[in-house]
Amino acid sequence: MHDVNMNTHHVAFQYNASRMGLINHRQEEAKTLQSIARMNTKVSSVHQAVGALSGGNQQKIVLSKWLEKTPRILLLDEPTRGVDVGAKFEIYNVIRQLAAAGTAIILVSSELPEVMALSDRLVVMRNKTIADIYSCENLTQTQVMTAATGVR
Repeated sequence: MHDVNMNTHHVAFQYNASRMGLINHRQEEAKTLQSIARMNTKVSSVHQAVGALSGGNQQKIVLSKWLEKTPRILLLDEPTRGVDVGAKFEIYNVIRQLAAAGTAIILVSSELPEVMALSDRLVVMRNKTIADIYSCENLTQTQVMTAATGVR
């Protein structure tokens, strides 16, 4: 099991290496500490095994890993599944900050209130096809459930 430091930079590894392929470990640790602070991740050290963290903190490490590349589009599939309420709200804040900074977020979640609170538009799928597309402004859960079930 990798530690927090390795996990946070695993995806961006090729971008963090020098021309000769060498890694500046101090710089990596400094970036990890920034990621930990940004996500409010609770760890004892950057060398702590990720498996020893709570589910919420593990999710934050996974999200940090992908944010290291500064993506223009981010697909989040059940980003708050299995995390406590406090971690959920911290992840929500990061999602909102990313969206405000111009990152396109595609959010897949079975938590309807979560999707409605975090989205500008909502696509409802039914039987492997698009049932409806909504603006989330003034959208109700009843409208979404009606589109999802096909029951009027």
